[in-house]
Amino acid sequence: MIVSVHVPKCAGTSFKRVLNEICGARIWYNYGTIFSREQARPELVPAGTKFIHGHFLADAFDDLFPKRRLVTWVRHPVERLVSNYHHFLRTPDMRDDCCRALYEQKLSLRQFADLEWMRNEAGRYLANKPVEDFEFIGIAERFDASIQHFCRIFGFRNVLKIPRENLNPYRKTERYQISPEDFAYILERNETDLAWYARASERLSEAGIEDRPRVA
Repeated sequence: MIVSVHVPKCAGTSFKRVLNEICGARIWYNYGTIFSREQARPELVPAGTKFIHGHFLADAFDDLFPKRRLVTWVRHPVERLVSNYHHFLRTPDMRDDCCRALYEQKLSLRQFADLEWMRNEAGRYLANKPVEDFEFIGIAERFDASIQHFCRIFGFRNVLKIPRENLNPYRKTERYQISPEDFAYILERNETDLAWYARASERLSEAGIEDRPRVA
């Protein structure tokens, strides 16, 4: 069983498109059925599932599938948070507590970054597991090369045309343009995620993957 944790705004939607092409019906897209370990019950997992992808905590399936192979994607934490902020402004989801707070309290970017769930959000989704627990970690800024690496690890055919989805159509530059002060403010609140991201990036480089930045 391959278990893929989709951390919000870390290229998970684009990765889903890739999975559709190479895995087909063996994938279960778990968005809203099982989020935590306590909710995981075998009868909730569709029969024949070989690959699970969605928004859930990285330890959600540890008991059901102790030999599962963990997969995830990460992104520089400042880029991830700013992307999340603009995503909610662009496409509100009032089921989400952070999105609701953004609109009801008219939060600025810094105030949004102060929300507890937004601080080190990737680490929360990844259940504070170490980098070494994941067989594959894609880097959103190195999407194409990461996909090729994923296919090599798991023996899938190479994806020649790699799709990109859920991008901000209003962003004109490779990275979000924010002030150095805002960048430092957000980074200070996401230092744990930054250390995790740096180690994951280093591991990808150690695998000989070319660095061709491209932000999700």
